[in-house]
Amino acid sequence: MLTGNEQASTLRVSSLGSGSKGNATLVHFEETIIIVDSGFSCKTLEQRLNLRGISPEQITAMLVTHEHSDHFNGVPTFANKHQVPVWMSNGTSFHPKAEKIKQLNCFNSHFPFTLGNIQITPVLVPHDSREACQFVFDAGKKCLGILTDIGHITPFVASKFQECDILLLEFNHDINLLQNGRYPASLKQRVGGALGHLNNEQSAELLQTLNQEKLRYLVAMHLSEENNCRSLVNETAKKYISDMTEFFIADQESGFDWINI
Repeated sequence: MLTGNEQASTLRVSSLGSGSKGNATLVHFEETIIIVDSGFSCKTLEQRLNLRGISPEQITAMLVTHEHSDHFNGVPTFANKHQVPVWMSNGTSFHPKAEKIKQLNCFNSHFPFTLGNIQITPVLVPHDSREACQFVFDAGKKCLGILTDIGHITPFVASKFQECDILLLEFNHDINLLQNGRYPASLKQRVGGALGHLNNEQSAELLQTLNQEKLRYLVAMHLSEENNCRSLVNETAKKYISDMTEFFIADQESGFDWINI
């Protein structure tokens, strides 16, 4: 556990769970604490926050990437109960559940904005939802990128994540496991399509373009329990990161504990 002084000067991130059953990520710098997404019930989110030493009263804001249930379902109840403002794109705000949020705010997906002491750059991504965004966080001369739920890497997207100190990157599925798995053909097409989720090879291609001298931590996110495995992800990722980059894999039940830079 960091001391108060260490927390004041450190950008840190933790996942409370990552996968198709629910996602939530904490970003913390100085007195600013942001929850990115919540597909968990209010009670589950409160319990997982407690495991990270965070109380609901400390939350500055909630930030929503898109409206799919594993990212959005738990947001309205938690935000209203604990009087937390919620930020999302205009497109995401058209989802019916957004109408229930008492402190709803929309950001412009084309411009950075600031929450507390953190500057946030939305990055529009190709995904089968309304105006889905992923994010780059800048604080204390450090940079954190979160990039999941994206069907393919565009040059625009790649340009936004070049200089991250920490990158949380989707490794959703292995192509062969998906094609030969139990999913119906329509779901295979959705997951593996241009508006679906990144496969291991697509994530590896992005890694080859990054500033490896700056990348200190890489975390594999949103692994499919059905169509991927940790050994394949580990093998793929470590081919394309330097020895100076620490590598972790987030899981559905516990995410990962605080990473500090």
